[in-house]
Amino acid sequence: MRKIKNARGEVVELKTGSALQEEMRSIASSNKRLKVLADDLSNGHSSALFKRYLENEGVTLKDAIRAFGYDDIGVEQVRALYSNDNTKPLFNTIVEDGIRIGYAKQGRASQLIAKTVGIDQQTYQWYYIEDPDKDELDFATVGQAAPIPTAIIKLDGSHTIQVFKRGAGVEIADEAKAMNIDLLALHVQLRGQRLARTDEYRAVDRLLNGYFSDGADAAPTLGVKTANQLKLTDAWYAAQYMQQEYGFTPKLAIMNLKTAEAWAAQKEDSGQFIFLNQLTSGNVPDFINATPFVSAQVPDNRIILVDTDFALINYQFKPLSVESQRNPKTQVEGSYATVTDDYVPFQKNARLILTLDQAR
Repeated sequence: MRKIKNARGEVVELKTGSALQEEMRSIASSNKRLKVLADDLSNGHSSALFKRYLENEGVTLKDAIRAFGYDDIGVEQVRALYSNDNTKPLFNTIVEDGIRIGYAKQGRASQLIAKTVGIDQQTYQWYYIEDPDKDELDFATVGQAAPIPTAIIKLDGSHTIQVFKRGAGVEIADEAKAMNIDLLALHVQLRGQRLARTDEYRAVDRLLNGYFSDGADAAPTLGVKTANQLKLTDAWYAAQYMQQEYGFTPKLAIMNLKTAEAWAAQKEDSGQFIFLNQLTSGNVPDFINATPFVSAQVPDNRIILVDTDFALINYQFKPLSVESQRNPKTQVEGSYATVTDDYVPFQKNARLILTLDQAR
């Protein structure tokens, strides 16, 4: 055990080895979502459980690193932490932090979701609100003893949400364990950037195509005035249509680079670029009041208008964490970042897909 003074001024003995594993197993068992994973997470020296343990003790990660005798962890060799079971939870937590830094640099999925909802099992029911767009569901004058108009939240028994475990690992060859932690941090940050891209791709795909294969959560569509001709008035009309018909305000306009270029190249009748000032300053012009979001996941002739307050939910069973495991194929032990979640539309009419190759 390692003694350290926490933020409350108390002397804490940090547990290591089997004692730490037992403590982390206890933490996971007390969490409804992680209870079924308690043994795997503790045996794998989970970074999420180690962080939770430090929080419970009132100790920061920097304090824990110092307690293990490392004044400048960045110059230490990977081998020093990775080959010692007592410090492996510390190593995995450093790897997780690196992945999160890389994810934050590249991650745009967070711009697309309304909320992350924690669930306590990998299969979850789909709840919806009945007829949320009816006029009579708005505030209305109610006479004495008269019924109040209500919106009913229901369970759709024919649709089920299934979240899956996703992951990416870092396996370090024996000769590479001589690298220092600072160099390793750059490698895992790069992995974090790649994870961020795949998350963004899935989120955009859900906004475009929905989650359910039968189209139950498909977004409404709207054409333009003249097929294959995107005009400034089409953007204005689409924003107004989304507000008038569905009561949602577009905050993002997702399109691919080709479509974004066509939008930026809008010209007046005189031939002058409408968005010349924005282009010369390096900015992509707004799609009326919606911020452009360029994504290769969107096909040509499509633009997704999104009210990000209500369009998409991230259902999360297990948060991002890093565990140590032995790869059954390579027989090499590595650190693997995993998350168990998925993206599902919340209100299908909070998206509107413009079909630029079709006239309205």
